[in-house]
Amino acid sequence: MKFYLETYGCKLNQSDSEIIRNLLSDDYEETLDFDSANFIILNTCGVIDKTEKKIIDKTKYFQKRDKKVYWTGCLPLITRTNISNGSIGPNNILDIKKVIKENVHIYNNVKIDKASLCKKREENIFQSVAISEGCLGNCSYCGSRFARKTLFSFSKENILKEIREVLDERVKEILLTSQGLASYGLDRKKQELPELIKEILEIKKDFRLKLGMMSPKYAKNIMDDLIELYKDTKMYKFIHLPLQSGDNDLLRKMNRGYSAEDFLQMCSKFRKISSDTIIATDIIVGHPKESEEAFQNTIRIIQKVKPDILHVFRYSKREGTEDSKLKELNTQIKKQRSRYLVDLFQKYNLKKNKEFLNKELEVLIIEDNNLARTNSGRAVVVKNGKAGESKKVKIVDCSWNYLIGQ
Repeated sequence: MKFYLETYGCKLNQSDSEIIRNLLSDDYEETLDFDSANFIILNTCGVIDKTEKKIIDKTKYFQKRDKKVYWTGCLPLITRTNISNGSIGPNNILDIKKVIKENVHIYNNVKIDKASLCKKREENIFQSVAISEGCLGNCSYCGSRFARKTLFSFSKENILKEIREVLDERVKEILLTSQGLASYGLDRKKQELPELIKEILEIKKDFRLKLGMMSPKYAKNIMDDLIELYKDTKMYKFIHLPLQSGDNDLLRKMNRGYSAEDFLQMCSKFRKISSDTIIATDIIVGHPKESEEAFQNTIRIIQKVKPDILHVFRYSKREGTEDSKLKELNTQIKKQRSRYLVDLFQKYNLKKNKEFLNKELEVLIIEDNNLARTNSGRAVVVKNGKAGESKKVKIVDCSWNYLIGQ
């Protein structure tokens, strides 16, 4: 029997899909052609309603073609419209075969050290490695905590074992991922991320390490330790700190646990480690409690920091959250604020990227004749080069979101 797998959402979901592929590999064959599949697996995301609607529409599309559709991932534990033939939550990944054979829904809250599970990976030189799932936060708008529950940090020994295994293949770039890296270990009463990174960097292999998203609430407590680690040549000079809002009053109402000043201080420290650094951040616009003044405060922070990567999300109500009871802002207000921030970002980032023109930069080729990254992790499009190769390129052109080298 054949199955077709489609993955939505974050790097954690992508990692879960690799586990699912391995769990099914003895009994089923994966196909990239859904018409030839006996059943469909949608590894779902429930962060925003737009993605939920897309997954529901896709499910109906497949079911009209007499395909059984099974949901994994976060959506089954968030939505009130589960139309799948069977489903599991992220914590029940080991029950995937039972769901397929019996058409059941399983949502037991169990803890699995997924770093210990085998994964069926694509042959790339880059690899995501999950170090935990769940979080300690209580953000007023977020539904993901209903699905992945509270923080569960995977064994450091298993994480290191997994990294050594992928580095023994052709992998040259490791991305550490979770719902919030900086809280790693706090379920064991200690922030262990710096210690974990230090041991990864001590692995005697030629590779680059990139850190995924870190909540400012927890990152601020270990920032000085992280700054020291970022000095290692194996570390991409990249940090992802989701601000969400530049207004302190709104941050309090969102239960975010940090201030705009905390964010500014961390960004200031990070910028000092190198002449070329990348700061990524996320912003939610149109929250029901976001006043015009609050939005202007967000604009001021963005103009001051000028993050190199900016993800802008329009507020999306998730049932069961604290904010789901609030009256939503007008859709036009959400659109206007979103467009303003995106336009602002694209204009200043294009100007920043033009400063690299005619410079020679050392890059690591990530994809054959396509994508490379600088020492900071900045994206460079190249027309020649073999994946895994390090080389110098001259920047000859740019877009607002990448450089072009030859």
